[in-house]
Amino acid sequence: MLAMLRKDLYVMGKYTIVLVITWVVAAGVLIWLPKTDASFLYYLMPAMSTTIALNAVSADHECRWDRFAAMTPLRPWQLVLEKYLFTYGTLALLGGLSFLAAWAAASGENNSSTWAAIVLVLLLIATSLPLVYRFGRQKGGMILMIFWGLVAALILGAAHWNYGLIETAFGWVEEVPAPALAAGTTVFLLAANVWSFYLSVRFYARRQRGWYD
Repeated sequence: MLAMLRKDLYVMGKYTIVLVITWVVAAGVLIWLPKTDASFLYYLMPAMSTTIALNAVSADHECRWDRFAAMTPLRPWQLVLEKYLFTYGTLALLGGLSFLAAWAAASGENNSSTWAAIVLVLLLIATSLPLVYRFGRQKGGMILMIFWGLVAALILGAAHWNYGLIETAFGWVEEVPAPALAAGTTVFLLAANVWSFYLSVRFYARRQRGWYD
């Protein structure tokens, strides 16, 4: 499994380095420019970790690395676990850079935005990886965009036509103590990602048996 992790670091390393350097340069320029809001970069960067992870899964399929891995003693759950560890590691790296940039800008508000972005990215990971293992990169990506597009449309539609629905659905969050909210969010994200991992293992094993090809 460590060998597969090193392979992903090698394959995706150049792409990730170029992405990080581009982001650092853009963030540095925007931070030092007067009257420029660079806050969108603080929560945009963690979202890129999902793209890197999905490209790693797609590269395995296109280059037949998954077929090679299937002939090794590694079990399907180990191969899928490696991809999840790679994804979480990438998220930790890019999220850390976002917090560093927010600290350099001396903005505590941006830190809260980055935490919110990380929560959303973890939800995105929980939904995207099983879809890619089941339907492949292209179809899985389309289903993912349609799903989250519908969610965004429902939220924006409710906010535009009947803001009371938003207050009813999410107003209670403001009354929950911060420690309880953090604990509940952690438990929910942990459960979502464990279930996501379980589905990914099943889909990966079935794809290797030719169920979806």
